[in-house]
Amino acid sequence: MSQSHQFSSIVHQRIQKNTEAEITSVSGPVLFFNPTQALLEKPNNNKQDAAAGLRMLWRARDNRKGRHMLVVPSHQAKNDLPPGFTGTRAVLKGIWRMLTVYAWWDVSWWIAVLFTIGSAIFVLCGFFYWLPLAAPSTEFHDEALIAGGVTAFVGATLFTIGGVLLIVEATNENQTGCFGWALSELFSHTKSDLETGKQDNRAGPRPADCEHHHANGLHSKGQPQLQHPESGRKWEWWPSWNELTTHYFREIGFWASITEAIGAIIFYISGIMALPGIYDNTSQPVLWGVYWLAYLIGGILFVTASLLYMLEVQPKWYKPAPKRIGWWIGTWNLLGSVGWTLSASFGYCSTSWCGYQSDLSLLWASIAFLIGSALLWYEAMDKHPVKIAKA
Repeated sequence: MSQSHQFSSIVHQRIQKNTEAEITSVSGPVLFFNPTQALLEKPNNNKQDAAAGLRMLWRARDNRKGRHMLVVPSHQAKNDLPPGFTGTRAVLKGIWRMLTVYAWWDVSWWIAVLFTIGSAIFVLCGFFYWLPLAAPSTEFHDEALIAGGVTAFVGATLFTIGGVLLIVEATNENQTGCFGWALSELFSHTKSDLETGKQDNRAGPRPADCEHHHANGLHSKGQPQLQHPESGRKWEWWPSWNELTTHYFREIGFWASITEAIGAIIFYISGIMALPGIYDNTSQPVLWGVYWLAYLIGGILFVTASLLYMLEVQPKWYKPAPKRIGWWIGTWNLLGSVGWTLSASFGYCSTSWCGYQSDLSLLWASIAFLIGSALLWYEAMDKHPVKIAKA
């Protein structure tokens, strides 16, 4: 059996042991990498249970982001779920959480916010560089040098911090297999509930039993909201060597995060050199060999990381997954990465049209990054997604 179709790593075995769940299917897009999703079923989930038919879909990306996917048959969705977990209402609640919840304890939230703000700053940077060429009458004194250089530095700084945090996020994925949902008697009923007969047959988030550091919970009944973690899950800045060799080195998401982080660090060199006083006092050969080269290598690594993130959520390496938000995040980031790579490539050309296309590529690529980062923010706040399965 291939590596992608077995839950065999040290971390996967730990998850299965702690959940005592039956794994009904395991799959992944690449044979020699770890599986990226598995369908988990609680034992004793028979037809007499109110939660019969409800399953947990474990996904590598969701696990890294502290998300818990519940699979509900279409004929049970109306009765087994509280209102507001599916459809337009769920999307609007997710957007509202983006605007009102500051989950400072959640590394996934920090990553999304840093990339969103950084992308917005790069959009401004693109305008500062491109507008003087497209509309010279709008130019103010040293617009490209000062405004463009400073915003490029600030944006690159935020991207670098976010890139490093991606590694922290990847190495602090949950390893205990918490389901994150309460499914009738199987998940959440206490002894007093059983004695008094007060049983709510609908599924709902169960933050108390979850050991994700993201600690998603309920603000009030039926209202998904983030709360400060009380479980005190052990924090790890770096996994053990055994976990690295037996698990993380075979994780697509881990390699994507490492690649993104390295790309951000290299790209930061160009951000520093863009500062006024450095860029304008550097010779053209040095700019080509350092500034534009760091820009180019960073863009290429961003392209690679985006492809890996897309691959991680696809059922097959060749089959897109347009119904997954993670796939769209990777797609928009891929578009932005290609744009930044083009922008850097045009930097090696000295004609005027190359400068124009370089700055324009920076602008539209940054807009693509902004869209992808906004989706990443939404994903980070949507800890309990629901999938309605066909009956």
